[in-house]
Amino acid sequence: MRMVDRLVPGVTAVTPHARYYALHGLVAAHAEAGGLDASAARTLLRRAEVALATVSFAHHPEGLEWLPRAHGVDAMAGRLRAGAVAVGEAEMPGKGGYVSNSWGFWGPYAGSEVALGVLGPGPMPVPGPRLDAVAVRDGLGGLLELAAEETLHVAELASFGDRLCVCAGGDSADGAWLADLMCGAGSEERGSRAETRRQTIRLLARVVGERPVAHFTRDVGRVFAFGDFLTTDPVTSGIDAAAAWRGVVLRNYSVGAWRRLWSWLVARVEGLTPVDELADRFADEMPRGMTVDAFLSSLPATRSTTGAPLPAELELRGSGEASPLAELRVLAVGARRVDELDGRVRDAFLGQRGVELGPEWVGRRLDEARPLQVRDVARRLTYDLVARSQRIALAKARRRSDGSLWLPTRLHERDGLLYRTSQEGRGDVGLRLDQLGSVLATCGVLRRDDERWSVTGDWRARLD
Repeated sequence: MRMVDRLVPGVTAVTPHARYYALHGLVAAHAEAGGLDASAARTLLRRAEVALATVSFAHHPEGLEWLPRAHGVDAMAGRLRAGAVAVGEAEMPGKGGYVSNSWGFWGPYAGSEVALGVLGPGPMPVPGPRLDAVAVRDGLGGLLELAAEETLHVAELASFGDRLCVCAGGDSADGAWLADLMCGAGSEERGSRAETRRQTIRLLARVVGERPVAHFTRDVGRVFAFGDFLTTDPVTSGIDAAAAWRGVVLRNYSVGAWRRLWSWLVARVEGLTPVDELADRFADEMPRGMTVDAFLSSLPATRSTTGAPLPAELELRGSGEASPLAELRVLAVGARRVDELDGRVRDAFLGQRGVELGPEWVGRRLDEARPLQVRDVARRLTYDLVARSQRIALAKARRRSDGSLWLPTRLHERDGLLYRTSQEGRGDVGLRLDQLGSVLATCGVLRRDDERWSVTGDWRARLD
């Protein structure tokens, strides 16, 4: 996640919409021009976000497959389906409103907006050095008029969708401004965060322009990780960030494998479960009689004749094997890649050196255990993971006001017995490619036709 933050500054896992960058800039400019205090600016922002959600719902009542719904639509679903939204009621913080946070959805976007220069730092939105107040007023000024209404009628707002929906920024002045800001326009210093973001956007746009892409993380991520494209294409081969992206995506397969294994283990804790019993359950998923040496020899090829990474992780996850065995194989593949990768790819793949559960750690554990049974390794890993989870929980523990201790964990251990309070997530750590893609699409850099992405107009030439 630290590496991804360096590679995609200004976009996070919770910022999928370009128009919120512009809307928050619009509110900041309006508040400054009108001398609004924090309370009045907060109310304006919340009412404007309610208006944006309502217009977006009116434009696409069933949503779009490629774009998350406008923020707040789900919370206002009852009002929207009924056809009318009382803005004063919907914007109120707390239960019954479109969002509980007092500053609406500014919080999730604030860090990105400050990083981009849309806003300046502070306790309320203030214009930043890169904000184009004229462009955001031209593109989204109509939302302020809607925000002043007492009631918004969904049926009457459909005609506003082509101008004010979250999907419509690509044809508006605010979208053109944000596209130039996001893509850097080549004016930033080499090595700056803006230049790194531009390199990432150039990589994504080049893959979209040369390969069939329906889903950014899945399709672009695979091109980043595997094959010769990054090193042989005349554009991507000259982009410094390409090597870092290859290492990050490859490492994410190992991170995802640990998450899936841990989720699987926690799900097997039923009532009070002895740690030994959990270790046996993991061991039972392994092939009987197979040594670690034979296990490692059975892994698929990980490198082509040209030295490019082959999609072994994808092959393993599509093999139909029981999940714990497949994920242990993915971890072993990651360990093998330690000696196959080099340069900046290897540096990004390894990240912080010597960390527990990292590819180097896995490689050492498997190499030491070559004569042993894979089932024995599974048992040892169970004890390692349980002990690690308890260490992390204790390190993050907090004392409650009543003196009791709060442990941030779903799996608890007492005298060798485990019990869980809920399930663990098993999804991959987000690479922000989906969010970057949707932001670029809603500010006019990308477009989607027939379930395939392409680069719009002159942006392909500008990014190449």
